[in-house]
Amino acid sequence: MKRMLKQGDIAPAISTLDLWDKKINVPTQEKWVYLTFHRFAACPFCNLRTNELIRHYDSFEKNNLEIISIWPSDKENLLRYVGSKKSPFPLLSDKDKTIYKSYCVTESSFVGAIKLLLHPRLIMNAVKQKPKDIEIDGDLNLMPASFLVDASGIIQMAYYGKHYGDHPSIEYIFKNIK
Repeated sequence: MKRMLKQGDIAPAISTLDLWDKKINVPTQEKWVYLTFHRFAACPFCNLRTNELIRHYDSFEKNNLEIISIWPSDKENLLRYVGSKKSPFPLLSDKDKTIYKSYCVTESSFVGAIKLLLHPRLIMNAVKQKPKDIEIDGDLNLMPASFLVDASGIIQMAYYGKHYGDHPSIEYIFKNIK
């Protein structure tokens, strides 16, 4: 049976540099962190989600909640596909999936593509915004995941995606802040 983290678990520590060489630590001891794990840098569903997070960034700040976006792609591809959007939050390259493994984000499933077919609006929105030249530099079938970690390092929300574009709603994230 696949191991998954859950609410109440101690979040695995993260200490690394983001794309712009800023030191990133989780837990922060100062604020809550929303960790969002993506499939690969050119993934149209992941970039759609990143755009949504950028649009709502002010709301995250008002709730003293930092977003950290984690990708299994190299720095070059992240800058090419994701970093060009001027993200106000850190983007992490985790090419060897060390952080992914520590958070049990290892699910690779073709079934995710089939489940995605139940969400035609999401597919249409992603297709409209997808880059013309997609380079897949990761596991095509990797499933997304999200975690809400409080300042003391306890997971307050663990969300493992059921399809390639499955992320918790912004409202659901804020509802889990105590």
